[in-house]
Amino acid sequence: MPTNVPEAIKKYQRRTLFVKMARLRREQLTANKGLEQDLRVAAGSQVDFMQEKVRSILDASGTYADQRHQYLAYALALNKTQDEMKFWVDVLREHTILRNRFEGRGLDPEVLTAIDHVIFYRSGDK
Repeated sequence: MPTNVPEAIKKYQRRTLFVKMARLRREQLTANKGLEQDLRVAAGSQVDFMQEKVRSILDASGTYADQRHQYLAYALALNKTQDEMKFWVDVLREHTILRNRFEGRGLDPEVLTAIDHVIFYRSGDK
C-alpha cells in the first residue's frame, strides 16, 4: 500500500464535504429567491412612487431641469434615513444636517419642505 493513500482519502472526503455544502447553500439560495425578489420589487416600487411624487412637486414649483437631480438626491437621502434610523431624535438630527447641506447648494426651502412632507408622511404610513 502506498504511503499517500490515507492522505488521498482525507482529501477526497474534504472535497465531497465541500460539494455537499455548496449544494446545500445553492438550495437555500434558490428557496429564498422568490421572497428576495418580492422584497426587492416592493422596495423599488416605493422608491418609484416617492420619486413620482417629488417630480410632481418639482413640476408644480417650476424647478429648472438642471436642479431636479439635486432635489431627487435630497429626497432619496431623506428616504434612506427614514428606513435606517430607529429613533425619532436621530431622524430629526439627520434631517437638519441634510436640510442645511442642500439649502447651502442653493435649493429652494419651500420645495424642500414640500419634499419633507412627502417623505415623512410616507414613513408614517408604515
